[in-house]
Amino acid sequence: MAKKRIKTKAKRRFYKRKGFWIFLLFCGVLGAAVCYEGMRRLEPYRRQAAAIDLSTIDDVEEPSLILDRREREIGRMYVQNRSKITIEEVPQKLIDALLAQEDQRFFEHDGVDWMGVARAFYLNLKAGEVTQGASTITMQLARNAFDLKRKAEQLKQEDFERKIVEAFLALRIEETLRAQRALEFGDPRECKKAVKREVLEYYLNRIPFGSGYYGVRSAALGYFGREPMDLTVEQCASLVACVKNPAILSPLRNPEVNRKARNHVLNRMLDENMITDSEWMHLTSLPLEVDPKPIRRGVSHFYGKVAREARERVGIEALAQGGYRIYTTIDRDLQVLAQEALSEQLNRIESTPGYAHPDYADFEPGPGKETPYLQGAVLMTDSSESNVLAYVGGRDFSHSQYDFIEDGRRPLGTAFLPLIYAAALEEGMHPCHVVLDEPMDNRSVMVGGREGILGEWGMETAKPRYEGRITCRRSLAASKIAASIRLGREVGLERVAEQAERFGFAFESGELLPRLLIGWEPVSLPEALHAYTAFSREGRVPRRMRFIERIENAEGEVVYRSPEAEDTRRTGRAACSAETAYQIHSMLRDALDRGNLAGEAGDLAGAPFRGAAKTGTTHSFSDGWCLGYNGKVSLGIWIGFHQGQEGIHENAFGRLLAFRPWRELMNLAGRTHPGEPVERPGTLEPVTVCSRSGLLATRYCYESAGGDGPGGTLRYMGYTEYLRKDRPKLGLCDVHGSGGVGTDQILAQYGPEGGPGVPDQQVTVSPIHPKAQALLGEDPYNSELVTLAPDDEEVDRFVHGERLSLDFIVPGEEEARLRLPRPEKIVIETDSSP
Repeated sequence: MAKKRIKTKAKRRFYKRKGFWIFLLFCGVLGAAVCYEGMRRLEPYRRQAAAIDLSTIDDVEEPSLILDRREREIGRMYVQNRSKITIEEVPQKLIDALLAQEDQRFFEHDGVDWMGVARAFYLNLKAGEVTQGASTITMQLARNAFDLKRKAEQLKQEDFERKIVEAFLALRIEETLRAQRALEFGDPRECKKAVKREVLEYYLNRIPFGSGYYGVRSAALGYFGREPMDLTVEQCASLVACVKNPAILSPLRNPEVNRKARNHVLNRMLDENMITDSEWMHLTSLPLEVDPKPIRRGVSHFYGKVAREARERVGIEALAQGGYRIYTTIDRDLQVLAQEALSEQLNRIESTPGYAHPDYADFEPGPGKETPYLQGAVLMTDSSESNVLAYVGGRDFSHSQYDFIEDGRRPLGTAFLPLIYAAALEEGMHPCHVVLDEPMDNRSVMVGGREGILGEWGMETAKPRYEGRITCRRSLAASKIAASIRLGREVGLERVAEQAERFGFAFESGELLPRLLIGWEPVSLPEALHAYTAFSREGRVPRRMRFIERIENAEGEVVYRSPEAEDTRRTGRAACSAETAYQIHSMLRDALDRGNLAGEAGDLAGAPFRGAAKTGTTHSFSDGWCLGYNGKVSLGIWIGFHQGQEGIHENAFGRLLAFRPWRELMNLAGRTHPGEPVERPGTLEPVTVCSRSGLLATRYCYESAGGDGPGGTLRYMGYTEYLRKDRPKLGLCDVHGSGGVGTDQILAQYGPEGGPGVPDQQVTVSPIHPKAQALLGEDPYNSELVTLAPDDEEVDRFVHGERLSLDFIVPGEEEARLRLPRPEKIVIETDSSP
C-alpha cells in the first residue's frame, strides 16, 4: 500500500514578519520622540554652555608683585595664593597620580567619558542614591573656570542640571581647542594630545589645593617647600589627594587624613600600572612630612603700608584684577637683615641676667591679645630723598599688627639732647660754650621721685663721673644730663620746645615742664629719624617718606608714578641753619670717637666712618634708641615695650640695647650706599679752642695727663672747633694763664693740632711759665733760659741745639736757671782804610 506524503508549511523568519517591522517602526518612532524630547529638554543647557566666553578660560587671578629697588620680589598681593607655570614644569609622576584618581581615560575621550557616565548611572541606580560621579578633568576645569556652581545656584538648578551644562561645556572646550590647534598639527592624534596637555595646564594652575593654595606650584611650595619638578612620588600623591576635598584633606590641617588619601591615590596608581608592587609597598609606608615654604603674601608691617598706598593710587577694584608690578624703594637685603638683626638682638636681651619679663618664645597668640614681650622697630631711609630702604614695624606681624613705626610713640630719652644744643646754637651760642657738669637735685626735673640727686643715665655707664666746667661739645658727646639740663634752662624751655617742633616733633602735653629736656615727651620713630637726618642735610627735615616709585599693570603700562624725589638738602623744611646742623653733626661725631659710644663704634665699617650716631636711654630704662646716619642713609632703631614704663633690666642703656643692630645694619648699608662726608658750610671757620675754658687756646693750655712723678706727661687741651664767622670772636683762655702767643705758633713746634673734640694729644714737653725776668734791661745774647733742671745736673743733658728737651717732667717743680759760660768779649772793628 502506498505511503501518504504529509506536506508541512515552512516557518517564516522573524525579519520577514510584518509584526517585527511594525514593532521596529514603533521603537524607532518612540526613540526619535524620546531623543527629540531629550534634545528639547537639553537645549537650554546646551545654549547656556554655548553662551559662555571660552576666551577667559585661562583668566586666573595673578598676584600683584611687590618689587624692591632692584626689581627683586619681596612680596605679593592677591586674593588667591597662586603662581602660574607651564605644563612642561609639571612632573609626569604628578600627572600620572592625577589621572589615576580623577580621569583614567583622559587622553581617550573628547571631554566627556561616556563609559564613565554609564558606569556611574548603573552604580547610582543600584545603590539607590548618588555614590559615583562621572566628572572628567575637562568637566572640572569647566566648573572651576566659569564658576558653574554659583551660576547654578543663581538659576536654582539641581546638581544633575549643572553636570549637564558641564558636559556640554567640556565637549565645547576640547572641540574649540582642537580647531585652534588644527593648523599647527597635521596628525589629529598629536593635535588631541597637545589639546589634552593644554587642558591639564589650565586645570593645574587653577584648582584649589587647600590651606589657601591655588594651583600646583603654590601648593607644592606651601606644603613641601619644593618646586613641582622636585616633588617625590608620594608628595605628588599627597597633592592630588587634596583635589577631592581641599578643606578637609590639607596636609597641614589634617596630616593623617591626607596620608590615608595619599595611599588611596597610590593604590589607584598601582591598579593603572603606574608604579610597581615594591614601589607601592615602600611609598605607602612612608610618613607624611611637610616643609612649608610658601609664596607668601609678604605679610608684614611694610607690606600693609605698601598695600594701602597701592590701593589708594590704583583703586581697590583695579588692583583686585591682579597682575600689577609695584616697584618700591625698599632694599631687600637691608630689609631681611633689619628683621634678623632686630630679632636676634631682642632674643639676646631676653637672655640677659635679671630680665624678668615674658619671653617671646612663651607667647601664645590669640584674637585681640596684646604682646607683653619686648618689642622693637627699625626704619632706614635714604638721607637725601627720604626713600624707605628698610621698614620693620614690630617683632612678629602674626602676633600683633600694631605698627610701632606708624602708630607708636615712645619717650625719646637722652636721644632728645641734640635738640637742646641745636636751640642753644641757634640762639647765638658756640659749641665751645661752657656748662657746669656737677650733681643736680632731682627736684629740678621731677622724674623717678622727688628726693636725691638726678641720675646720669645718659652717660650709659654704671659709674658716671662729673667733670666740672666742660664745653657743650663735651657735654653732648658724653651725653651729660645735668649739664644739658642747665643749658636747656639757660636757653629756655619755650625756645627748646619751639626748636623741637621745627624739627617735626609733635608734643602731646600742652604744659612745658623741665622733664621735656630729658626726652620725657613721646615721639614717633619717623619724627626722631627725620630730625637726625636734618643734621646731615643742612638742617632740612624731609617732608615725607616714599615707599612706591611706580606701579605698572599687567600690560606693562605705568598707571602711577611717584613725584620726583625731593633732595632734602634743598627742598625739605628748614629746622635750623646749615651752620647749626654741621656743628651738631660734628658734636655727634665725638660721641663715636670720644664719647659714650667710643667703645662700640670701632666696628663701624668705612674708611673712616663719615656719619654720626646717638643712643638714647629713658630714666626708667624702659626704652632704648639709636639714631644716626652715614651721610647717605639714615637709620633709627627703637626697643621697648608696647605700653608702660617698666625697666627692661637693670642699667638697660640704649648703647647696650640698640647700638649693636644699628651697627650691623649700617655696615651692610655701607656696601651699596657708601657714606659720604657732611660738607662744612663756608660760613664756619676752624678755630683752636681750649676744652677747659671754651676760649681761644694759648701755648699755656696744658694739663697733667697722669702721674705726678718722674716720667709724667702733659696733655694739650686745645682742639679745633668750627665757629660762625658772623659772631663775636672768643677771648683767650682764662684758665691756663694769659699771654700774647697763640696756639698756631706753639703747635707748629710741638706737633699738629688735634681734631674736633676733647684732645688726647700728650707731649713730653713742659711749657715754660716765667715768673719774672732774671735780667734787667735787654738780653742781646738770649742768655736767660728758664728750665726745670735742678742745679746739680749738667746743662748739656737738657739743651740740644735750638730746642729744649727734658728727660723727665715733674709738674710743680721749682724752676732752675741754666748756668751758661760767659760770652766772649765783643770786639768792634772800624774800617781804617782812607
